[in-house]
Amino acid sequence: MKVLSRFSIAIAAAIASGVNPAQAAAEYRLATILPWISKNSTSVDLGIVVNGTYYLSDRTNAVVHIVDLASSTETGRITGFKGATVINGTVNKPTSGPNGLLYIPGRNELYVGDGDGSVKIVDLSKNTIVDTIPLGISKRADEMTYDANNKLAIVTGPDDDIAILAFISVADRKIIHKISFDNATNGIEQPVWNPADGLIYVSVPESNINPGGEIDVIETTNFTTTKILPVTNCSSHGIVFGPSNQLLLGCSQDAILADSVGHTLVINVTTGKTVQTIDGIGGADQVAYNPTLNYYYVAAYQYQVNGNATGAADPKVGIIDAGTGTLLQTLKTDNVTAHAVAVDPKTNKMMIPLAGKGIAIYDFSTTTATAATATATATATSAATRLGVCSVSFFAFVVAAVFGAGIPRSC
Repeated sequence: MKVLSRFSIAIAAAIASGVNPAQAAAEYRLATILPWISKNSTSVDLGIVVNGTYYLSDRTNAVVHIVDLASSTETGRITGFKGATVINGTVNKPTSGPNGLLYIPGRNELYVGDGDGSVKIVDLSKNTIVDTIPLGISKRADEMTYDANNKLAIVTGPDDDIAILAFISVADRKIIHKISFDNATNGIEQPVWNPADGLIYVSVPESNINPGGEIDVIETTNFTTTKILPVTNCSSHGIVFGPSNQLLLGCSQDAILADSVGHTLVINVTTGKTVQTIDGIGGADQVAYNPTLNYYYVAAYQYQVNGNATGAADPKVGIIDAGTGTLLQTLKTDNVTAHAVAVDPKTNKMMIPLAGKGIAIYDFSTTTATAATATATATATSAATRLGVCSVSFFAFVVAAVFGAGIPRSC
């Protein structure tokens, strides 16, 4: 009883310290890589997870890959896209596809941005294209978000002379409005719908007024911009909502090259103020949020050593504690295809496309204690001491409780 009592106190100490004992000993580890089919891809766009299935747009192969996460196998590919346009040996992204992906709940449809300036609609029961919506632009349809209140798919056309945002009614598959971004000087990036206020937030890497970038906030009743949130030294690409009305900005390589700033920012969308600055992870494109672990994921494929404009390439993916803004882990990737990251909140699996290899699937593993364990142990021990408990680690109590060993003499 004495051991169990102190064991319970140690658990309370860990919880009081804000440490999740299961997470403290866990980190992401590579589980498997699914080889590229059929060509080794050199140009992909985004990946998303829908009901345990991972989808990745692949320009090189002109397909959307379909991966079953339960079995970690590729089960099929969606065809019918433009593919890669190659100019002087380099893929021209603005005229290639497939690009952005958007799942339409309640309709079992996948909207896919293509390089011909259209959105292709895929029936996921058949994995075939059933309709095409031209946006009236000459270059690609790209990133998207879904307004669940008004049943609107919102699509970017970032690469024409003037970037546009198109609003599509999913009920009749028709464009009901377009907004032009006349002041954007480097296109537009990820739009995201905020269910908390029903507004659309658009990542604008730079504008005439805000060279370091801005977030434009748009309402979908009259399709007007309600406010602009200026950002300094970021030039954000991917953005994603996390907890407490906070928006994570994936600051791009432009901020590194312009200002030798390699960081990731989290802003409060009510005030526009930066609430977290995470150093050591920048040069990002796609970002993701996992509410199960309360983690952000940043595909920092264009990071440079020390965030310096003259630093060597240092591509990586970063995993961030959304509660504290702590960079928990980084994994080496590449600066070709690894600009996409997706996570499954049910299994916590993370997917990243790797050049010359394939689709990498990472498990959130608790099988081996790591440096994170030491940090959690120290934190829990400190918390236990503050609670009047002996200075023994949380894990020592686990061993004592399981094997019936005595509490160490320091108790």
